Amino acid sequence: MEYLQAWTTVGESVAPSACLLEGTFTEWKAKQEDILRANSTPEGIVRAETRFLTEDNGYVLGAVNLRYALTEDLLRYGGHLSFGVRPDARKKGYAFIMLKLSFNVLRVHGITRALITSRRDNKAARSVIKKIGGQLENSYEQDGDVIDRYWISL
Repeated sequence: MEYLQAWTTVGESVAPSACLLEGTFTEWKAKQEDILRANSTPEGIVRAETRFLTEDNGYVLGAVNLRYALTEDLLRYGGHLSFGVRPDARKKGYAFIMLKLSFNVLRVHGITRALITSRRDNKAARSVIKKIGGQLENSYEQDGDVIDRYWISL
């Protein structure tokens, strides 16, 4: 709950959006477990899981949502993962750490090339995506935003 509050306090949307609670935390966790199991994934949803980067005391620094398949929509916007670092923990290298750890998990699931998309005005995301080897494939405009699509060889 504190992680979610950190975003709303500064007027930003929670990232990744998979962290948004609909109901209680227990209900959210059960839904996440369903999404991870191949035989119970809701229609239109791919197998995915949300992982958190925390300090030893449980303080949540950031989160990443890993998707183990791509739909047409995710191929256009979303990709294999989305991530966010809480506003008060930025510029400390946490996004880089989360992405590098995430690549290990994606490889275990047979993904050797990952897609990450980002709004062009998100300079921090663009910077870390390039730092981890993201290669810009193309860009397009959506609702007034420019969306960049990067591929990363794992």
